[in-house]
Amino acid sequence: MNEIIECKNCGLFIKAKTKRAICPRCSSKIKLFNTHSKDSLYYAISSLLLLILLNIYPLMSLSINGNILKTTLFNTFQTLFDEGFIFVSMLGFFTVIIAPILNSLVIIFAFVQENQKLKIFSNKSLYNGFHFFKAWGFVEVFVISIIVTYIKLAGMVSSTRFDIGFYIMLFYLFLFYMSNRKFEVKSVFK
Repeated sequence: MNEIIECKNCGLFIKAKTKRAICPRCSSKIKLFNTHSKDSLYYAISSLLLLILLNIYPLMSLSINGNILKTTLFNTFQTLFDEGFIFVSMLGFFTVIIAPILNSLVIIFAFVQENQKLKIFSNKSLYNGFHFFKAWGFVEVFVISIIVTYIKLAGMVSSTRFDIGFYIMLFYLFLFYMSNRKFEVKSVFK
């Protein structure tokens, strides 16, 4: 079992003869990922289910002159589109909704292909798709922008509060992060 692996700490490529190795440059422990945890599959499925809930419940509500305004995640991008910010709307929609969905679907398809011995997509396209959609998923940036918006509006509007959708989004962000963190792309696409 001679496999060339990279040390995650210093970047040195070494030839590993056992399941565990020690980097000669920085002395950190390196382990080979021949098996992966199904936790990433469960996190990916759960995050997709939460994304459906996220588009049902409002993220934030504010009261202006007795009128209560509420918006969901999808309505945020629809409002941007209606106001003429077409590029911003499409980019935000892709990075906050489409890329995370496709990232989770790549994880699910990788597990299905491996366990059911199906060949829906090539390993190369799944590998490249995982890295592409992982790099383009900016859900955490959107959450930070919601918090900044809340802070800015708190002084201007009489009543501003986070709704249930915001807390669902925080939980969704955690599940999405954990699905990517637990997913060992090298073990699935060997």
